[in-house]
Amino acid sequence: AQHHWANVTLTPSNNPNIVISENKREVKYTEFFHGNVSFGFKSTYNLTGIPVITRPCPEGILGHPAFTSGKNYWEVDVSEKTAWILGVCQPKLGPTQTPFFPQQGSKYKPVHGYWVIGLQGQSHVFYEENPIFMTLTIPSRRIGVFLDYEAGTVSFFSVTHPVYLMYKFSGCSFSNEVFPYFNPMTCPRPMTLC
Repeated sequence: AQHHWANVTLTPSNNPNIVISENKREVKYTEFFHGNVSFGFKSTYNLTGIPVITRPCPEGILGHPAFTSGKNYWEVDVSEKTAWILGVCQPKLGPTQTPFFPQQGSKYKPVHGYWVIGLQGQSHVFYEENPIFMTLTIPSRRIGVFLDYEAGTVSFFSVTHPVYLMYKFSGCSFSNEVFPYFNPMTCPRPMTLC
């Protein structure tokens, strides 16, 4: 998988709780403050004057480039994090927006265009139709993501020694652009593209 390395970077976000490094390779969560008050929601306006609501994660951000074919691989350092979600998504509303769902758990499903895994405390979560929770004895510090567009698979590897396959989504039906997806959750430590 590693010989299909893709040079993935992070796309800008209008979410005030998401901070992206200048080199577009690191993302982290931060509280959005105005004065001494922390805000969980913020209204901004798009070019047509329609309000757009941004919330502290769960939206996450998309990576660049989008993939429409081939085999692509990238790695993400999550060694300092206690919560994260990453993988690929096929946005339904365009490359800079993700659908709004009232419950975070309902959003992360292949049927909604998300093939992702995550960490919540000591448990890894594999977001299928019904999330699968698994406590791993060796914490994953660095995750490899391998997208095989034509085969319809997304594989996740722990590339911390020993290297092993963590999870694989098969039978994925990609119909157009698939984007790398990153969600730092509310953990302020960084997620870094390697």
